[in-house]
Amino acid sequence: MKERKILTVIVPIYNSENYLEKCINNLNKMIGDFKNSVEVLLINDGSTDNSLQYLKSKTKDLTEYKIINKPHTGVSDTRNYGIRNAAGKYITFLDSDDSYKEDFISHFLLEVKNEPDIVWNDVINIKNSYFLEIKDDDIRLSLMEMVLGITKQKIQEGIASKFYKLSFLKENELVFNSKVVISEDTLFILQALDKARSIYLSNEQFYFVLNEHSLNRFNPKTLEGELEYRNQVAIILGNYKKSKIKRLIDDRTKINGFCTLIYRYFGPLVENKKMTISQAAKRLKEIAKGHQYIDSFGNGKLDHTVTKRYKLLRILLSNGKYKLALKVDILIDKLKRNNWNIIK
Repeated sequence: MKERKILTVIVPIYNSENYLEKCINNLNKMIGDFKNSVEVLLINDGSTDNSLQYLKSKTKDLTEYKIINKPHTGVSDTRNYGIRNAAGKYITFLDSDDSYKEDFISHFLLEVKNEPDIVWNDVINIKNSYFLEIKDDDIRLSLMEMVLGITKQKIQEGIASKFYKLSFLKENELVFNSKVVISEDTLFILQALDKARSIYLSNEQFYFVLNEHSLNRFNPKTLEGELEYRNQVAIILGNYKKSKIKRLIDDRTKINGFCTLIYRYFGPLVENKKMTISQAAKRLKEIAKGHQYIDSFGNGKLDHTVTKRYKLLRILLSNGKYKLALKVDILIDKLKRNNWNIIK
């Protein structure tokens, strides 16, 4: 009987031609001598460059690689496609333009010895790696705090360095929400933590982010996506009793989400004269009140978890200065020479 793969690596690819040589080389080094234990799903999400042709030529003699070609539907749908087609006991998601620890699988085999539902590598400020049973809500909420950078021990919000038992994901029907276009990674992590029974926390360095993945790309679905994110976080937190930790998590997601609306949606619309600053300020005020964002603006305890731009915006919002917050955000863009090109 053929032995089951221990790990499936899911790599969404969209117009990544310039990164693929380094991507495959990095994956080969990461897998090392454990080719029989790993499968790599290279999922071409309808690229219009030569990504697919390059993948075919580069991996034709490498049996651990499987190329999947599909129409372009976005990164969330592509990752979900990977979940459905994975054969490994565990899965992880990697970006095509980053780098990973060489010969990592030998470490990973030790991390999953107790078969945790989730594995986190690159955990900051822990001295020793350890297995943790998630026995109560306080543990779950403390792990959510770590993801959001609220506590000293933390891990980045992105999908990197996180591994999931495939049976756990399928049992709980956990998938990426394709309606959310910003922070979809964070939402997936929070939803997984809400269901997980165990986790392995490791200070082992695994993931090296080489490129910024969230550049100044205007997405017209940002507003709709943020409101969906807000709704899903409210559903998660609705399962927990009132506490200081719950309030911090709620406020942190609200502050970050609302400032993102200013920075990556309403600010660009005003800059490109698609909306007046008065119209944008009015709409922001309506959203803040209608979706209870306004309750979080006075929480300065979370300033260390967000960027300096967002800290400044939060202070202005706490004083009801929506129009001034937009003006400051646009000024910062001009000083940084950020250009938002909005396609009609």
